[in-house]
Amino acid sequence: MSHRNPKFLQSDRYECDSTESSVVLDQLRVVEEPRRGTVDYEKCSVLHCAKCSAVLADSLSVCGEAKNIKSVICLKVTKDVRVRGKFEACVYGLLAFCTYKVLECSVCRCCVGVVLHATPPHLSSLRNLFLLRKDILNCYMLKNSTVVKASKISFETRPLRRNIVELKQDLEAQLKQVDILKGVLEGMSVPRVNSSIQPNSLPHSTTVLSNAVV
Repeated sequence: MSHRNPKFLQSDRYECDSTESSVVLDQLRVVEEPRRGTVDYEKCSVLHCAKCSAVLADSLSVCGEAKNIKSVICLKVTKDVRVRGKFEACVYGLLAFCTYKVLECSVCRCCVGVVLHATPPHLSSLRNLFLLRKDILNCYMLKNSTVVKASKISFETRPLRRNIVELKQDLEAQLKQVDILKGVLEGMSVPRVNSSIQPNSLPHSTTVLSNAVV
């Protein structure tokens, strides 16, 4: 096991954020397998190696962003991303007390990220995910055919709890409309006529007919 720290992980000072794990978990909960016919490919982008333009991943595989280590979180990557076989460890810097494997571009051999295997608690949600360095990524935007540096883009996903709150508000508004409509219909309704027939109100002929049958 090597103890050499990649340059992009070196830092003179780093404070552990205990909320990082929960934030990433919220981002992961949002990600679902896209349903057929629901993917808007015009809003998608392709992640390229900034050095050689090899395709490393796409936005459909992105599930968030780890701001503290300046990386894009991906569920999967292309075959142009190679995982180095040996484990390495950090004793200081952004990934202090972590063991990981380095990801490299199979075309230009530059380090493009890491896969964490053992981490402190605040990074536990990032284990076994592909963490691609934002500073070596370019994004090709399909909508307008432009290339943008990944460092200028936010890959944070929308929190699921916000979607639930908005859905609840929409349902409450619809229920209010239903109550208003119900009140209007009740005001327009005509009182029902009592159609029950009392025994004493039966015609005399009916009584005679009944006696004849007996």
